[in-house]
Amino acid sequence: MGAFSAEKIRFQIIGMSAALLQGVPMTTFDVDLWLDLPSRQYMRAINLARSLGAAMVRSTVVELPDRTLVNFIYEVTGLKTFAAEFKKARMLLFHGIRVPVMPLALIQRNKEAMRRPKDIVHLQAIKEMLRVRRQSRTSK
Repeated sequence: MGAFSAEKIRFQIIGMSAALLQGVPMTTFDVDLWLDLPSRQYMRAINLARSLGAAMVRSTVVELPDRTLVNFIYEVTGLKTFAAEFKKARMLLFHGIRVPVMPLALIQRNKEAMRRPKDIVHLQAIKEMLRVRRQSRTSK
């Protein structure tokens, strides 16, 4: 992520990794990074990751030396453009650095649009976390 910042490639953590950073009690196998690059430039991200020791797993997925899988995303179903949604990102700590993270409400919108079997399960946990947060705010 530091390399993307150094290369002036904007990104934000999305998907269940972003949900986990915001307290949703689930698990995930990879980190999804939404990149502010056109999909036709996907090799720019892959080559940057490979220069840092990552191995290519699939066309948009790399495995970092610590075995973390990173999936590079270029379009997100159910949401506006990267630029529009980036303005809503929350700055949170991830492995000791502050990074932009997609808010839960947007993750919910994306998962509702995707409707894969795993999204249905994830939606339950995301909705519960949003409900708890609303309840907490109203009880203060």
